[in-house]
Amino acid sequence: MKKVFRRTRRLCDGMKGQNYWFNGCMEFLMERLGEDTRDYNYWFFSNITGDSLMQLYSKDIHRTAWCPSSNLFDAAFAQKAFDACGYEFEYVAGINDENRGAYLPKIKQYIDRGIPVLTRADKYEFGLLCGYRKNTLYFLRCDQKKPRIMENGFSELIFAGEKKPRPTLAQVYKQTVMDIPSYILRPSTQAYSFGRQAFIDWAESFQDGTFDNVPEKEIEPWNVHGTYLCMAGTNGCAESCMRHALELNPEMTFVNQLLPLYEQHQEVFHELAYRGAAGKNDYANGGLCGGFKITPETIKDKARMRPVSEKIMESMTICDEILAVFEGIQTKMEPS
Repeated sequence: MKKVFRRTRRLCDGMKGQNYWFNGCMEFLMERLGEDTRDYNYWFFSNITGDSLMQLYSKDIHRTAWCPSSNLFDAAFAQKAFDACGYEFEYVAGINDENRGAYLPKIKQYIDRGIPVLTRADKYEFGLLCGYRKNTLYFLRCDQKKPRIMENGFSELIFAGEKKPRPTLAQVYKQTVMDIPSYILRPSTQAYSFGRQAFIDWAESFQDGTFDNVPEKEIEPWNVHGTYLCMAGTNGCAESCMRHALELNPEMTFVNQLLPLYEQHQEVFHELAYRGAAGKNDYANGGLCGGFKITPETIKDKARMRPVSEKIMESMTICDEILAVFEGIQTKMEPS
């Protein structure tokens, strides 16, 4: 017997800045659960989980940093998403060839009910299980319209649970905005840096000798520059989060101070990626030192990369200005 969802679609549209696949999966899950995806959509989950509010940097130049929901996903990350939309969930990690078959009956039960199961098909990629034929599963990648046979086994699963009390949208967006300083100042780990420090490490990598002894053939431009450009541009949706928070919580007038700062973040990104060609989603435009088309030869040239590093550091300065806004709020709240 073969059972595959008839109506599927592309879950993430990269041309619209939807590059974080977990959030596209969550929107489709909400759709299948009968929720209003005007509220619980890609943008909602991308913001409330912090995916679009925190720059990430990998200290290993050979490891790609995609986004928090790809590189740092755990039960706490899932909890944040499901708490915000008002559902219980079950998260299973560490699945391997020996125990994978034990989850097939439950996966099939969900698909029979028309509910997809979130999964990772490889180390960093989220998608949905939405069909089966005997013991063969059908997997929907977020950048494809139709599910295909899953050729590689899954290592993680997320099953949606029962409904539970959910916070109001106003509460969720208010908390999301108030969490911003924690994303900017999140302490670095041995593997990654975050927020303000991520911009510093990205910029300094081109000036501190990181690539001096690395052969050009071993430098992958996407890993050391392109992915961070993509992340900075994708996180432009944070501005819409601010506007939505203010609309739902009119008393949060300080958001009006944050909006121009997030607009400045986008201006920095466009100069780095497209030489200031705002609104043109065209990788061929070329930005500073080639933008997305940068070469290993250029990356190794400190002098040529200095303007790039200086431009990236402007985003670090903007982080400080954002923190100053929140410090001002805190000062007003303190008793005199």
